[in-house]
Amino acid sequence: MNLPRQPPEAIPTSVFRTLRFQLIAIVVLTVATVLVISQWIDTRLSEHAQERDLQERALLALRTVDSLWGRTDPDTLRRELVAMAEGDREITAIDIFGLGGRAPEVLVTTRDAPATETLAPDAAAQLAHGSPMSLDREGLGASVWRVAVPLRRDGALVGAAQVELSVEELSHLKQHLVVIDFAILGCSTLLICVALAFFLERRVARPVAALVAGMQRAESGERGVRVQAARGGEFAFLAGSLNRMLSRIEELTAGLESRVRQATRALADKNRELEQANERLWHAQLEIGRSGRLAALGQMAATIAHELGTPLNSVLGYTQLLRRQQWPADDQEKLGIIESQVQRMIETIRSVLDRTRDRELARAPVSVAPLVAEALTIVSSRLAGRDVALESRIPPDLPAVPADAAGLRQVVLNLLTNAIDATEPPGVITVRAAVVPQNGRPGPSLELTVSDTGHGMAPEELRRAVEPFYTTKAPGRGTGLGLAIVDHIVRAHGGQLEVESERGRGTSVHVRLPMEAS
Repeated sequence: MNLPRQPPEAIPTSVFRTLRFQLIAIVVLTVATVLVISQWIDTRLSEHAQERDLQERALLALRTVDSLWGRTDPDTLRRELVAMAEGDREITAIDIFGLGGRAPEVLVTTRDAPATETLAPDAAAQLAHGSPMSLDREGLGASVWRVAVPLRRDGALVGAAQVELSVEELSHLKQHLVVIDFAILGCSTLLICVALAFFLERRVARPVAALVAGMQRAESGERGVRVQAARGGEFAFLAGSLNRMLSRIEELTAGLESRVRQATRALADKNRELEQANERLWHAQLEIGRSGRLAALGQMAATIAHELGTPLNSVLGYTQLLRRQQWPADDQEKLGIIESQVQRMIETIRSVLDRTRDRELARAPVSVAPLVAEALTIVSSRLAGRDVALESRIPPDLPAVPADAAGLRQVVLNLLTNAIDATEPPGVITVRAAVVPQNGRPGPSLELTVSDTGHGMAPEELRRAVEPFYTTKAPGRGTGLGLAIVDHIVRAHGGQLEVESERGRGTSVHVRLPMEAS
């Protein structure tokens, strides 16, 4: 499950706030609890100390009363008691009761209205049973305490002395202690929060922010990320562990990228090898197809040679016999043309048979200009009455090329024948020749180009142009063997054939033959 990613700047803040709040809350609650318990115990101990102090002063006063009672007359005793009450601000009254009757009787008191005072019933009962002291607080939250002790004479209980104490000052002291406790608690809490926040900002927030920022940079793909943390402590350990992990990841990533690059290069090499193998296979398939067609061509040529050889030899023989007779000059010239054309047909058939049989080429220096001129003369009769021009742009100083003259003548005638068939009037057929560098081979080569302004070929037709028996001509106007024979002759010479054509813009056929026989 893919979770929504937080913005990079929000992660450190949220982490710090949560951690800081938890730490502050835990520390403040702990300290506040300890302070409350401590202050409560201190307050209770202070209260008990104050109570014991009051009680001890009351007992001291009562012992003094016990020492004075029975030895001093009542008026003097009362004056002594009044002086004692005035000398201690917590003592509000001192009473001496007689316990001889059913109810306690006030014998001496420092009060102005003695008739209203009496000994508390529970204190009287306690003293009557012989308890040495009675403490009466007059209920919870009372403002006065009463402490009474029995008075004995000769071992007999004859009376009781009681001291009344004011606890208002003690109550004020308790309230003051409570206020001080709350003030200390509030100030301590505030001080702890401020100190803890400052400590967390420097010792927690900054290291956490540095760690998270480093992890975010590493997550975004940045290399060489390292986290700088304070020396010592857990965060320094975490930063060191993170840096080691990032370093290891960087090493693994670099190694993986290197292996991926190597695998990519190897795959590219394999793809190139596969493409080359496919190309070789394609060429091999083309060669197999071409070989099959050439085999069929050889069989057909052998049949044609067998069927046409005898009639052509007969025609040639009779033509030669006719030339031996006396004829007018014009007729004699025409007979010479007939004889040369019949001989050319016989040579062509023989040449086709030789190509299918892979005979050795009869290489000799061939001058291209006369050969092209002869070929133009032969095909010019086909252009009689047509608005198609033949142009020869052969340099007169063009060097001879080592080639088979009959084969090269057949190449030029086939290219001119294809150009004438592809060109509609008005048009131009141009023959060029030049010495150019060979493509990827040492030494120069002779480039012979036949260009026309005919209808041209589409790309799919251009790819099949040299296949035997493939033609773009109308039925009955071609067999599709012209360029196939040209390609075979050029390859036998160790040359190259290149066809450039575009629909509606004409065709250019380039024949490149090496200037040095291989």
